[in-house]
Amino acid sequence: MSTAEKEKAQETTLVEAEQQHIESPSSPSSDLVPNQEDGTADKVTFKTWLVVFALSMSYGISFWPVPIMGTIQTQLAVILNDPPQSAWLGSVYNIATCIAFMLCGANSDLFGRRWFLIGGNVLMVVGSVIVGSAKTTGAAITGMVISGFAGGNCQISAFAIPELLPNKWRHIGVVIADAFVYVDVIAGPIVARYGLAAGSPGWRWLFYSTAFGNGLVAVALILWYFPPRHPRGIPFGQAFRELDYIGGVLFTAAVSLILVGVVYASYLPSNDGKVIGPLVSGFATLVAFACWETWVPLKQPLTPPRLFKHNYGRSLSAPMVVTFSVTIYYLGTNVIWSTIIGTIFTTPSSPTSLAAKYSLAQGMGVLVGAICLSTIGTKLKHWKWSQCFCVTMMTMFGGLLALTTEKTRAMSIVFCFFCATFYGWAQYLSITYVQFGAEQTELGIAGRLAGTGRYAGTSVASTVYVTILSNAVSSNGVKKVIPAVMQAGASRALAQQVLAALPSGLGAVAAVPGTTDSIVVAAALAWRDTYVAGVRTVALASIAFGALGAITCLFLEDITPKMNEKIEIYLENDVNAERNVYH
Repeated sequence: MSTAEKEKAQETTLVEAEQQHIESPSSPSSDLVPNQEDGTADKVTFKTWLVVFALSMSYGISFWPVPIMGTIQTQLAVILNDPPQSAWLGSVYNIATCIAFMLCGANSDLFGRRWFLIGGNVLMVVGSVIVGSAKTTGAAITGMVISGFAGGNCQISAFAIPELLPNKWRHIGVVIADAFVYVDVIAGPIVARYGLAAGSPGWRWLFYSTAFGNGLVAVALILWYFPPRHPRGIPFGQAFRELDYIGGVLFTAAVSLILVGVVYASYLPSNDGKVIGPLVSGFATLVAFACWETWVPLKQPLTPPRLFKHNYGRSLSAPMVVTFSVTIYYLGTNVIWSTIIGTIFTTPSSPTSLAAKYSLAQGMGVLVGAICLSTIGTKLKHWKWSQCFCVTMMTMFGGLLALTTEKTRAMSIVFCFFCATFYGWAQYLSITYVQFGAEQTELGIAGRLAGTGRYAGTSVASTVYVTILSNAVSSNGVKKVIPAVMQAGASRALAQQVLAALPSGLGAVAAVPGTTDSIVVAAALAWRDTYVAGVRTVALASIAFGALGAITCLFLEDITPKMNEKIEIYLENDVNAERNVYH
């Protein structure tokens, strides 16, 4: 038989298998409950665990640039002689990752996950080397764009891991996927500060190490990771013909324009053309994308409307709102806690180790929450009500950070830790809900939506909270700094000069002609009080997002019937390969 005849025969077999699966009474399309063939427990093999470990590393290492760049982007832009571009160094990663999740996540259901993940790790090597060797901010931004798109593919692990494990472990699989991310969020900011302090070789190796790690993961996946090539049983030729090309272009344009406008809004006036233009055109394009997906009869839509409507929105729409709300809320506490550490609990003369110790409260809290979900959650069950409780507690403890002053260090650390702990539970359980919101042959679509929601929420939230903080600091600065400085002996004109110099540091204040030591001290104390008021404003404003998530939790469905013994996907190079519905 010729090669063409073999390919034709394979395509015919896949089409027949797909038709039988659709017509089968046991198809999960009616109730979105994962299949469970015979009630027997499927076994996870040693080779599968090796692949799970490699996939978790794929996610974790590709995420490493996020906390690194988030910590040093301002200083790095100064080193590269282009401070105004600092906002873009971290933002472009989120934009590119969001696009990659939407386009590649869903299409991995059609073409298999193997080459998306391998390609992502290879691209991550390229992007990291470009950033590490960058001599200009333009080169660093280019490297971060490549790294972001690569990271979106590497982070397909978020649903590639759970599908290799029993459905009853779905929440544990989601946590395992993020296992190395805990190292990132806990150690990343600390390592970044020390790497920056070491000079050029230090900060560059922060990114070279990423290239090395993702290179090793790529080799491991090439050797071990052989999932089904046709997860939905659709032949490659048919899949290419039915791809939602126009939807992909519309979504990419919409997300790029909106998030670019959001980044501009973080450092330009809200009425600037660079802010208004991208935002207006971006949202118009997003509306066009929604109309296209809703009313055009597509074979393989990027966002199938039927998924959002199933069970009156309780299966997928409500979990998506919870995921988005929880992410946005937690980003608020990120802004709050980093501001508290940098302006209230430490001074420019404080040792780097002190800020690093305070940073541990948040990272360790997320880790504890994830561990509790994986252990206590399995025994407690009652998934809906535990989610309601955790989102509510997360919102409460995060809101209590509004009470922070320079005298409440212990109390604020406790509030931050518990807020992060409940977030660790709520975030991973919300992703579990989203993954169960679609048929498991469409897990890439559900996983893609969860990832897109997280990264889009991150980009939007960062700008919203930073803007709120900046406005609060500006308004309170006039009320607190000028009277305090005048009381220390300065004229109003000098006080206004001191206020203008404060954002650049106390050195800039001391350089203002006419200042004295008492004026500098008074300005520093008043500036700290200004940030206390700013933190209070952000903490109270963020409660709205947490409340939205808590209320939406009431509409979640019970996922207990979906958490059965069934393993959805087996490795094609392992002993249970014949149990795959599609190959």
